[in-house]
Amino acid sequence: MEQDFKREARKQYFKYFRVWFAGLGCLLLMGAVIIGGKLMKSDTTERTNEDSPQERVYDYADVLTDAEEEKLREYIAECEAEAQIDIVLVTVEEDMESLGYSYDSAMTNYADDFYDYGQFGYDRVHGDGVLLLDNWYEDQEGSCLSTCGSVHDEFGDYEIDRVLDEVYYTVGNNPYKAYRNYVTMVTDYMTSGSVGASIPWWAIVIVPVIAALIFAFTHLKQKAADTTTTSSTYVAGGRPDIKVRRDDFIRKNVVTRRIETSSSSSGSGHRSGGGGSHRSSSGVRHGGGVRRR
Repeated sequence: MEQDFKREARKQYFKYFRVWFAGLGCLLLMGAVIIGGKLMKSDTTERTNEDSPQERVYDYADVLTDAEEEKLREYIAECEAEAQIDIVLVTVEEDMESLGYSYDSAMTNYADDFYDYGQFGYDRVHGDGVLLLDNWYEDQEGSCLSTCGSVHDEFGDYEIDRVLDEVYYTVGNNPYKAYRNYVTMVTDYMTSGSVGASIPWWAIVIVPVIAALIFAFTHLKQKAADTTTTSSTYVAGGRPDIKVRRDDFIRKNVVTRRIETSSSSSGSGHRSGGGGSHRSSSGVRHGGGVRRR
């Protein structure tokens, strides 16, 4: 009798928590996919553009210390190998408004031309890469992001704004942190699809599993107690015999509402690619944007 009881209890347990077990299976499958993707991306492609300079940090405005420049170079080298793009930083102190263009146009032209004439690009000249131009000229402080190749294809307005926002809110107090965050955000977007995607695979898989197990075990005894005694527990055949069946209609209340619809989308442009698309003076396709401080 005791064995039959335990067998029935296990059967009811798995039946009750079947949805949870299915969810855990899905999470484990997602984890396997994520790990597989990480392993596939570990087979990085060697950089094939040998025409561009080795330098990636051009601190003409002298806002970084020598030690910070060196640390940033090392970090950029690591991120370039991971994302398989060129990542360039240029700081200047230039009167952009004296060049005969609007501020945004002057910054964009400067950034694009620096990238083009420097022959940057991970896979080829004018290939995959990104450049951040940061201007420190008095009353003309601001940043410009220039994307090219695969970065241009991946970065929509959303990604561009996020990177420029990070620099905007950080660079005044800590230029090194702002520029390092620029490198980090670009790398995260290019390797995993979003900044939030920088969350490690184990957190995506293990944390939900632990939460599900805690919920399941803490509710097991409670649910078992709830179902111990029911309306049919002490009824022969397990089904109560209801003598009277009646529905009482009390009142009718009908509420009508008009649902507003819109024919246009108000999406953020996330992952749309080609944000700020244009051609430079060299005829190279670039994307990007400008943020004035």
